[in-house]
Amino acid sequence: MLALVRVLAEAAATDVQGATEEAAKNPILPTINEMFWAAVVFLLLWALMKYVLLPPITKVLAARADAIRGDLQAAEAAEAQRSTRLADYEAGLAGARAEAVGIIEQARSEGDAERRVQISAADAEVAALRSEAAAEIAAAKARARTELTSSIADIAVGAAEAVVQRPIDRAAQTALVEDYVRRSGSQN
Repeated sequence: MLALVRVLAEAAATDVQGATEEAAKNPILPTINEMFWAAVVFLLLWALMKYVLLPPITKVLAARADAIRGDLQAAEAAEAQRSTRLADYEAGLAGARAEAVGIIEQARSEGDAERRVQISAADAEVAALRSEAAAEIAAAKARARTELTSSIADIAVGAAEAVVQRPIDRAAQTALVEDYVRRSGSQN
């Protein structure tokens, strides 16, 4: 058994020695040579990115930002122009409405004035027709009265001659009848 322990101790010592060599040659830990080449490759990639690949990307991003900024400014200008046009349109519309109201009021006042003129002309015409009709009626009454008076005078003188049975002075009797008719007509 002692021999077995001895073999195991020798094996353990060989393992420790192999582990020490193995620890020195750890594949995960880089060597100085690898670190140098990694630094060179890193610097080359960094320079390639900074000076070759990144400038076009930043130019595209800057151009895109400028385009967006320009579009925003154009949109703001268009909105301002739309607001101005809307205000102008509303002002013009308000002016047109005010003008339309003024025209309507003017037409209404002119229509009222014309209506008053027409009514006064019609009233004057009606008054003239009434006075003319009254004059015609008065003339017709006068003619009728004259004719009636002469007829009454003729009938009265004829009746008086028939009653008296002798001729009467026609002119004097006619004047008497006309005077009576005139007095009775003025009382009515």
